[in-house]
Amino acid sequence: MFRRFVAVVAAAGAVALSAAPASASPTHNWQPVKTNSNWECSAYGQHSAYAGVWGGVRFKTCTVMGNTWDTKAQGVLVVQNLANQDIYIEKGRIVFESNMGGDVWCAASNLAAGATAGCFAPSISPLNCQLTTGVDTELTILGRTDTDWVRGREVPC
Repeated sequence: MFRRFVAVVAAAGAVALSAAPASASPTHNWQPVKTNSNWECSAYGQHSAYAGVWGGVRFKTCTVMGNTWDTKAQGVLVVQNLANQDIYIEKGRIVFESNMGGDVWCAASNLAAGATAGCFAPSISPLNCQLTTGVDTELTILGRTDTDWVRGREVPC
């Protein structure tokens, strides 16, 4: 009986030690946004939580590429508050080149009336002469989650 107990405990311990820990994407804060020619974005879309509200809240998804000599790529979720009141962003999410670590959660945050902010995913180094995956984003405000997407970008050779 004691041997059976030891065998069961040993087997359970082996299973527990062999299980890989779950990996989670990091959480990033919102930052000011200034775009240039290295940015390629979807069109702004109205967030459903503020549909019908004057000004409302708009968001878009972007891919930022480095110059020819810098082949880094980055996904960005941009939020613009056109309402006449501050809003609370519950969360955001960027999924971009998951196998290279380009995914990120965007921290809960207040966004002032009239402000624009971006959540930047980590920079990744895609292969030269390849097409990156598209960037998928989610934005949750007032319990409503809306999604957006922008196509992949060609990495210079």
